[in-house]
Amino acid sequence: MSKQKRYSFSVVEMAIMNPKRKGFRGGRVEVFDNKDRGDGYASYEANFLIPEEFFESFRAVWDEKRSDKMPFIIWDYKEVKRDKVCFKIE
Repeated sequence: MSKQKRYSFSVVEMAIMNPKRKGFRGGRVEVFDNKDRGDGYASYEANFLIPEEFFESFRAVWDEKRSDKMPFIIWDYKEVKRDKVCFKIE
């Protein structure tokens, strides 16, 4: 049996009600630390607001994943690079 990794991630989508943000998806990445509380609540979280065409690839990277390293989440978005954005856990 393999050792359980320390961190697990969950993506929670939240409704974006502002009409100016049409075409965007928002929510948070919850980070659970199995060495922390153990009360079922996330130890850390990161909010996001991204163009909706990236949402499924974003979710595929983060949702239900595990890692021994604390994630450093950064996304430098530029309109001209919209087709070259990628997400990864390092």
